[in-house]
Amino acid sequence: MLLLHWKQEDWSGREFAITKAEQLLGKIKFDGWASYDAHYTSGTATIAFKTKGIFDYNIDINYNGENVGVAKTSILGKTTIELKTGEMYTLKSEAFTYNRKMLNEAGTEVISYQQPALTFRKGDIMVTEELTELSREVLVSTSLYLKAVSEHQAAILIIIFIPLFMRNIVG
Repeated sequence: MLLLHWKQEDWSGREFAITKAEQLLGKIKFDGWASYDAHYTSGTATIAFKTKGIFDYNIDINYNGENVGVAKTSILGKTTIELKTGEMYTLKSEAFTYNRKMLNEAGTEVISYQQPALTFRKGDIMVTEELTELSREVLVSTSLYLKAVSEHQAAILIIIFIPLFMRNIVG
């Protein structure tokens, strides 16, 4: 397994860095505060994530200007990544943690995100060495992007529904 690290670069949760042994591999930056569009840049690539929809949507994944796949996600948590090569991956969350894992079609874990319980700003990424370099870069950046988006969506739902819930309880 290849060990990588991710770290939130700003207070807003809209910029992330991916490193390996203190060496910067790439950065993800969202296009704006309310946008789910983002770009990952590394020494060899620019990967653009373009969203379609608000809560249930497809995300086009473009590698150096060429469409290489699509991520499909829903507010109910089902998330898949389908690459133009025909590869299909599923992103799964662990209950009551921020940990996530990506499984290939055979159900084998290819990427694992581990995040300390009381830390929202950093974590580790374990990647199987069986992935090609291109697949690894696309899947690591896409899964970190999706992790950030799902946490942002969860925060929005909490902001919307907690006041409504409290209003109904209090009276």
